[in-house]
Amino acid sequence: MEHLVNLESAVLGFCVKASYIDCLCKKSLQKIDKTSGKIIYKKDLFEKEGLARNLVADEKQIFISDFCTLYILGENDYEIVGKWKLGEDLSSDICGMTVDEKRIYCSIRNGRLITVDRDSFEKNEYSVSASSMWSLKIYDNYLLCGTVDGQLLLLDRETMSVEKKLILGKQNIRSLYVNGTILYAAGQDKKLFKVSLPEFEIVKVQKNVHKKMFDCIGLYGDMLVTVSYPCSEIALWDKETLEKGNEIQIPLSLSGNAFIDGDKLYISSRNIHGIGLINLQYKSPKMT
Repeated sequence: MEHLVNLESAVLGFCVKASYIDCLCKKSLQKIDKTSGKIIYKKDLFEKEGLARNLVADEKQIFISDFCTLYILGENDYEIVGKWKLGEDLSSDICGMTVDEKRIYCSIRNGRLITVDRDSFEKNEYSVSASSMWSLKIYDNYLLCGTVDGQLLLLDRETMSVEKKLILGKQNIRSLYVNGTILYAAGQDKKLFKVSLPEFEIVKVQKNVHKKMFDCIGLYGDMLVTVSYPCSEIALWDKETLEKGNEIQIPLSLSGNAFIDGDKLYISSRNIHGIGLINLQYKSPKMT
């Protein structure tokens, strides 16, 4: 593994844009040039360091969850557009987050969802599940939620009502990846699920994908890429059959983030000070 950039500490969250990467490290948000790996902009946002932070973004804004607090920042200068405390303690912290063109969706521990309008900043709260939801994804006019008790929920984004439920297992569904009308879901019971979203039914299941919890990162060609941080491994799976194609052993730790951009896999982990870089072109089964 190469390093795109070496930083002072582990990167807690990052997003990849056309020519740069926005990343959270220690108390600051940093803009990294994708070609040179140089820091082109940096802004301190927090008074203290913290591990309970994550980041999502679109082309206009960056959204950061810091334990119970939600931040909206401008993409260019990291100006704070809005800041809200959505919870109070470990029983009401932000577990998952995603955005569309109108709203920010934050899942709050123990099954609540809070939406924030991106124009008016109006907040609304909904009781959705009896379990926490760590994974949220946008699909068509819906919001997909993976629950700690093994369910996949389909919510109408306008009414925030649960339209459908699908039981995938009894353990946490903490990672979702949507490709068109197909959803790939990672279960804490080591199973990888392929779900047809129009029918909202399981199409394929692969057992014992990794020995411990893993994330669905995205597609590289016709292969689905998964990462298991506790197992220190990356694996590629046929997107149709879910048969294993290749495996990459790499030192990782506990948790992190990964993003596929062309032939490159950008990756962060608790044991990586900065952002790592793996060329998938030489790891794909078709290239060996």
